[in-house]
Amino acid sequence: MVTHKLRLTISKYSYIETSLLVLSLSILGYIIDPSDPLLVHNEISYVIAVLAIVTLFHGVSNGLLSIFIFGLVMELFYPVFPIDSFLKVSVFVLIFGEFHYFWNRKIIQNNTKNEYLNVKLDELSNAFYTLKISHDQLEKNYVFKPMSIRSSIRQLKDAYKENQNYFQNFLVLLEKSFNVSEAEFCSVYKKNLYPIDDIEHKHKLNRSDPMVEMALVKKTPIYVSSEEVENNSQYLAVIPIVSKNAVKALLLVKKMPFMSFNKDNLISISVIIAYFLDELEKWSLAKTVASESLEDDEFYFEMQRLYALSKEFDVNSTVLVMRTEDTLLAHLVEEKIRENMRSLDMVTAHKDADTEVIAILFPFADQASAKGFLTRLYKLLKLHEEDERIAYSLFDIYQLKIIKEYAGIADDDA
Repeated sequence: MVTHKLRLTISKYSYIETSLLVLSLSILGYIIDPSDPLLVHNEISYVIAVLAIVTLFHGVSNGLLSIFIFGLVMELFYPVFPIDSFLKVSVFVLIFGEFHYFWNRKIIQNNTKNEYLNVKLDELSNAFYTLKISHDQLEKNYVFKPMSIRSSIRQLKDAYKENQNYFQNFLVLLEKSFNVSEAEFCSVYKKNLYPIDDIEHKHKLNRSDPMVEMALVKKTPIYVSSEEVENNSQYLAVIPIVSKNAVKALLLVKKMPFMSFNKDNLISISVIIAYFLDELEKWSLAKTVASESLEDDEFYFEMQRLYALSKEFDVNSTVLVMRTEDTLLAHLVEEKIRENMRSLDMVTAHKDADTEVIAILFPFADQASAKGFLTRLYKLLKLHEEDERIAYSLFDIYQLKIIKEYAGIADDDA
């Protein structure tokens, strides 16, 4: 990961800076008092202040490096090694290092939550604008095209499950909806272009076209009438699909009728492609589910994504699974859950043999919060938690394997 490489680079330079700082202060202390260069026998010693700054800013490894250098200075310039002072500053470094660890951990967790919320916002924005575009298409062409874009994309999901050429079918959808006569769909991987169906990235495409280069840099749709573009491209338009501030795919439009070639259509195409690729990612993950009882791809996708965040950044979420054989009661429970859950929470329901299963996902919430929601739910339904008709259990997201087992979901990769 780029972040990990950046941390390694920062750590490398911080070790050098720490060493230079400690050695410089030791030399300065020697000039002030050759018999006590670290001023450990004075009322005010700069050693603890230096160690506090170094450890709190750079971490315990830099603090220990500073202690090591100070220990060498003590060994070389003091007739008797000041063991008491050395142990005292060592304890301070460990305390400062612990504070630095928990502070950085909290920052990373908050950044992770913010990134997740930004991704969710992008996905919901794409879904909303796709719905709006689909509605506009229906209003304009209902007699001739009674099929909406979103329903067409749902048909592509069936093609995906049957391993058909769903990318080609998607280009056909663009042709029917926006009159895109000829286009090429490609993915972007490590700043290189590949055919969209080349999952292993073996067949690199030529990206020397000026409009392609400009779309990758500006991350906005580029078309022949743009002021920055010289008329030496083989494409009419290049539409980038941006996710997490990075271009993940390009649509290269080669032929399109003049009356359909406008900025609004290009932006609409960009939104629809982004929505399609978001859905494709969910289908790909949900396809690994061996149990056909779970039909909610989005719930399964979010559960896997939060599980990955939990493993990598120790950011916890909670899953509540309820089981009952009473179909009517299950319907009432699900209805009340949907009425009272938070905007980020997700619920899904399916049947496992003769048992109705309801699963609720609480992103970034602990079990105490989920338990509070369950208590409020029982009060709304006028039920007792000891009611034998409903069995339930709370799980942390990192317990994904037993969550699937209890919810009746079996997959190839637990």
